[in-house]
Amino acid sequence: MEWCVLLCAFLLLGFVPIQADVDQSTLAALQIHKNLNRSQEACSNFWNYACGNYSASDGAKYVDNFELVEDQYAQAMVEFMEGDLEFVDSDVQLNEGPALRLLAQIRTYYNACTNDSQTDWPEEDFHSLESNEWALETAKFRRHGLNAVFFDERVDVAYNDSLRSVVQLKMPAPSSSYSERRALQLLKLHHSGSEAEVSRLVEQLRQLEAKHRQEEPLVQSWTLADLEQKIPQINWQAYFHELLSGHLNGVLFEVSDVDYLRELGQLLGNTSRSTINLYLRLRLTVLLKQTGPARRCPKTCIHHMRALLPLGMNYLYNRYVYKNRNLVDNIQLLEIFDSLKGMFGKYLEANRLQLSPAQLSYVREKLSTMKLRVGNLPEETSPAFYDSHYESANFSDYHHLDNVLEALSLRTRLQHDVLRLPHSRLDLRRYYVNDDVVKARTSPFYENERNTITVPLIFLQFPLFDHRQHSIFQYSLMGGVLAHELSHAFEHEGILFDADGNESPVGLQIRDTKTFQNAIKCAAQTPAVSLKERLADLNGLQLAYDTFFGMDHNSQLYTYRPYAFESEFQAPQLFHLSYAQFFCGILPPVLGHDRDDVRVNVNVANLRQFSLDFKCSPPAVESPPVCEMWRPTASSTLVSA
Repeated sequence: MEWCVLLCAFLLLGFVPIQADVDQSTLAALQIHKNLNRSQEACSNFWNYACGNYSASDGAKYVDNFELVEDQYAQAMVEFMEGDLEFVDSDVQLNEGPALRLLAQIRTYYNACTNDSQTDWPEEDFHSLESNEWALETAKFRRHGLNAVFFDERVDVAYNDSLRSVVQLKMPAPSSSYSERRALQLLKLHHSGSEAEVSRLVEQLRQLEAKHRQEEPLVQSWTLADLEQKIPQINWQAYFHELLSGHLNGVLFEVSDVDYLRELGQLLGNTSRSTINLYLRLRLTVLLKQTGPARRCPKTCIHHMRALLPLGMNYLYNRYVYKNRNLVDNIQLLEIFDSLKGMFGKYLEANRLQLSPAQLSYVREKLSTMKLRVGNLPEETSPAFYDSHYESANFSDYHHLDNVLEALSLRTRLQHDVLRLPHSRLDLRRYYVNDDVVKARTSPFYENERNTITVPLIFLQFPLFDHRQHSIFQYSLMGGVLAHELSHAFEHEGILFDADGNESPVGLQIRDTKTFQNAIKCAAQTPAVSLKERLADLNGLQLAYDTFFGMDHNSQLYTYRPYAFESEFQAPQLFHLSYAQFFCGILPPVLGHDRDDVRVNVNVANLRQFSLDFKCSPPAVESPPVCEMWRPTASSTLVSA
């Protein structure tokens, strides 16, 4: 094959070369070759070609790259937790001193998790068996972190003011059915004498939810007085006085599924208190089993704590493990992020969707103000803030199950504390994501209300990212992930939020345009578990590819000299293979997305250049049209293979 000169990220294409550590790039290329399934054709099933040998290459030690980086994180944190407390700060060069009280609390929790042998907690210890009126009883369990049993109550921001905290009330999501089933299993095992009554209640709740379930229910914005007047069937005063310790002044409520809540109040008002109490205890048991590690050991305790105590664990990892990497990683990540934003800005100049000037201005403002946050940590850095954050928690040195319940209660208190601030305004300097998860996020995520992409520090490890790698690996894998998250701001749900994170009629106008709807219909032709994830996948790969190679790149017009770390694959092919590494694994994917093989194959099928880059033969049967939303239409220089 004839090769031409290629310098780093293609001087032929006008890219500025980026210094790369050949050793790290060699490792990345080696990983790609280990995962290759050469019995498969890239053009017929690209995921199988790029990832089909994953399990054999690693001996199935890890189910995917996420489990690998999670294990590396856990090992580092175990070493820190079990290290010498006196010297943990000896090599840390930071302006702020350590948060020693927080460190002591986190270590106390860890020690109990790893040393306490008790695995089951008698249900009667969770809560007094004395039954209360059902709303008050539900609030007592809500304080322990139990939610979405009869209704979903959570603190979020107002739909029209992303800095105003409100209480949202609605029926439980369909996903809560898993906890229902687990509770019924425990009921049958331990409380067979009450099985008929509790089972009847659960079935009545299911029927009530099915009767009132709507895809987009109307949301009402009410005061507590409004709530008591509109839904008198529920004792809201008792519920929120218990949950918020009497701090009810000025609290706003966003309420949906009003008819459901009214009938719910009638149903539970006619149900025995003992039945309600037993069902709540069963659901709390399920929550504790879901939250705590199934098999306790140092590493599983670390993962459990990362989900339940995110501020403390992120603070300690950032200060003592990640430490000096943050500056160089930030520079690289911001460079990739700014490049992606710059390319999306070029998309807007082409204006494929034929938006009006006002609509374009709306999208441009949102793009320009979008932020990247490395690590789920607030801007606040003072040790006093971190030391005081878990001050109300009373963790035990010896009783892990007590600590789990205490941590769940702490999380609920922290989530609701913002309602006590003046006018319930968020303090963004102290903001971090602290939601009701039982497994912490590893992959980057986008928040509509903050117009921010957060990259968890755990993600910034080989093979997912290393600042010493060549830019082709960074822009394909990390760039592809960041482009996916950036694209969430501009799919059919994200477009509704403006630059400040508020729902806007301009976003609705854009979504209702014929060109936008046509792009949605195109993406929906291939069935998807989640349409918004499909759109972010398609738009994200297209954006990442264009950002690295330039718009309308045609590999048929170029020849390439091999990199020092890779001689077999040309640069465009290496880009695709590196992108696919994010999806390599041997287990079904997480809920909310398509299977990994489907995602990769659909994504590359909707990238015009893929068939050119791998010199694919024209298909015997005409393929569906390529689906593009924001990407400009192809120029005449981009010819078919």
